[in-house]
Amino acid sequence: MKSLSSLNETNLFRFSLVIPTYQRRDVVVASVAALSRQEFDGKFEVIVVVDGSQDGTAEALQQLETPFPFTVIQQSNQGAASARNRGAIAARGEIVLFLDDDMEAHPQLIAEHDRSHREGADVVLGHMPIHPDSPANFLSENVKTWGEERGARLSSPEAKLALEDLLTGQISLQRHLFYKVAGFDTDFTKGGTFGNEDLDFGYRLLQDGYKIVFNINAISWQKYVVTPRQHLRQYRHAGRADVVFIRKHPELADSVLWIRPESWRERFIWRWLRVPMRWLLLTVIDAGIKNHRLTGLYYKIWAMEYWQGVREEGGIPQPRPLRILCYHAISDLKGAPVIENYGVSPQQFQQHLNTLLWAGFKFIEVNEFLRFLQGKAGLPRRAVLLTFDDCYEDLLQNALPILKERKIPAVAFAVSKRLGGKNDWDERLGAPQLQLMDAEGLHELVKGGITIGSHSRNHPMLNKISVEQLSEEITGSVIDLEKVGLNKPILLAYPHGEYDENVKRAVQEAGIQAAFTVEPGLMQPNQDPYQIPRIEILREDVGWKFLWKIFFARSLPHFSIPFQDSMGWFKNRLKAVLSN
Repeated sequence: MKSLSSLNETNLFRFSLVIPTYQRRDVVVASVAALSRQEFDGKFEVIVVVDGSQDGTAEALQQLETPFPFTVIQQSNQGAASARNRGAIAARGEIVLFLDDDMEAHPQLIAEHDRSHREGADVVLGHMPIHPDSPANFLSENVKTWGEERGARLSSPEAKLALEDLLTGQISLQRHLFYKVAGFDTDFTKGGTFGNEDLDFGYRLLQDGYKIVFNINAISWQKYVVTPRQHLRQYRHAGRADVVFIRKHPELADSVLWIRPESWRERFIWRWLRVPMRWLLLTVIDAGIKNHRLTGLYYKIWAMEYWQGVREEGGIPQPRPLRILCYHAISDLKGAPVIENYGVSPQQFQQHLNTLLWAGFKFIEVNEFLRFLQGKAGLPRRAVLLTFDDCYEDLLQNALPILKERKIPAVAFAVSKRLGGKNDWDERLGAPQLQLMDAEGLHELVKGGITIGSHSRNHPMLNKISVEQLSEEITGSVIDLEKVGLNKPILLAYPHGEYDENVKRAVQEAGIQAAFTVEPGLMQPNQDPYQIPRIEILREDVGWKFLWKIFFARSLPHFSIPFQDSMGWFKNRLKAVLSN
């Protein structure tokens, strides 16, 4: 997203209308055509972002003749958050009005938003009743009731906005505010998924103290054309989005509508019936059969789909153990004296990440780790924090592209007096020299989503030096990293994993909030923040050995077998059993 410094302050229009769309050609074409009837004296433009549609949406839109400037932007399917960001960046209006693609605007829609802004509003929400041409079914009936109740509730004099009211089906704000709150968080709808990017966006606006008002006369009719099959898929995505939302805003866990413990029936009976029951129900609905019992069964399966999404995203965040992985060099160091086992090749590193994702592990970033450390938030199942010691140059060259491709955050611990130098602490033991990153490289890591922590100034064994030297090594490293323009480090990894009570005290005095060892184990809730265990990942950790170490935080016993030989081993064992 553009930075504020690159925001064009010249406003060519009073309003920019931004509409994201995916696979709804006829609906969005009708919505754009309806904007030709706007009764607004000012200038406005319309921007539609086609988010990977393959149904001819872009071509149909480009054939429209409109009385207003009209732009069609195409991108791969990245989700509504990304599409809205793309449209807002292209906007040239003073105010950005976001509309969903199924909204038919009342002729006074823009004029009403304009009136509210001129009366002092920073953000304006409008009324979204259902369009009378929406297909008549139990889903559209519920949407109709919701729209009427929302409008009546929010238009009362004593109304207070709730979290679920902050929707982007129809919302406008000053364009510069969009940049101030950093736009929509694409983590919520990455890969084209659905849900909660609007609640997150609205909540951040509320937190920053902006004046948000509801205008009952700012009307857009929602043409609700979602099928039961699409609706079930949306709520599976919604379950995942609720987990993402709570991980980001744990203080709002009780405000998220569907986050509640599953009943024992849902956990042990209904979840296993979800797929066959969904197939049977949708088959019956597609055949045109309707009755109230089917509706009740539909909403039971709807809840099951939601909970499937919750499980897929790691479950409701709770106090759970955290796995913290420790890597060193991301290079093949085969044959290197002393440090051979501390080098993991890029191919092996990529296999590790793919295995973790396949096994359902969820990578967390530093803020989530700190909230967990402070007891302010839980974690999803199988949570993992990725760390790298020493900041070798291969982290930038080999690991960062792999991490960025998968959007995986990490922490890297730098030796502050050796930036751009070599690993002389290993060289003294007979190891080959490896290039360490310089300050510019560390800044590139930060741009790529990696947090920089301290690994001391010179990589000594901290428990073998004096108290005065401890201050020099630890506080000095914090100062060094700040001097090269990095944020003050609040995390530290003990060089060689060595520490004692004096070391822990010096770390605290330096303002460090958490310090990591290389003692194997899982970080538990209420863990000593200056004695955090990590799982060291080595060259030898391949296949089943890697999985064993991840799950049990210790190396696989010596009788284990390589992953590539595992199927053959099982076949041979099976033959042996059958032959006896």
